[in-house]
Amino acid sequence: MKRGNAAGTVATLALTCIFGVTLLMGIFAGASVYQRVGDRVDRSAQDRVGLTYLTAKVRAFDQKLPDGTSAVRVGTLEGRDALYLLESIDGVDYETILYVYDGQLREMLCLRGNEQGAAFGEVITQARALKADFPKEGLLRLDYVGGDGETRTADVWLRSGGDLWKNG
Repeated sequence: MKRGNAAGTVATLALTCIFGVTLLMGIFAGASVYQRVGDRVDRSAQDRVGLTYLTAKVRAFDQKLPDGTSAVRVGTLEGRDALYLLESIDGVDYETILYVYDGQLREMLCLRGNEQGAAFGEVITQARALKADFPKEGLLRLDYVGGDGETRTADVWLRSGGDLWKNG
């Protein structure tokens, strides 16, 4: 009887070890797949965040100013297309400027007309280019090249009409 018990114990131990090794292999394979999927989702979200950020800011500033002009304007900053979003807080006029510089979408908040150099802006995300214009009155078209090199376009109808503003 002792021989049968020893053989049964060895078989049970071997099956337990095989089960444990198989379980560990499955866990490691699942973790690897999970990591790859997570990385892909992060890259995809990072690539879309720039255009989503731009359109959200435009919609937030889409209003008429007291002088009857739009708070959303298209201009240039150091020769690059830029979005100028104007606002007045406690009687002080500010502008938020959104533009691409040095491979990054940037945002600069400053007193109206007192913008700093393009390098001064806060980095939002990786980007290669931004082109903003009004193909029709009240229709803002944003052509955005993200960090992945893919061009994405958003058309935003502005209630305020928008202004093509060449500031130099």
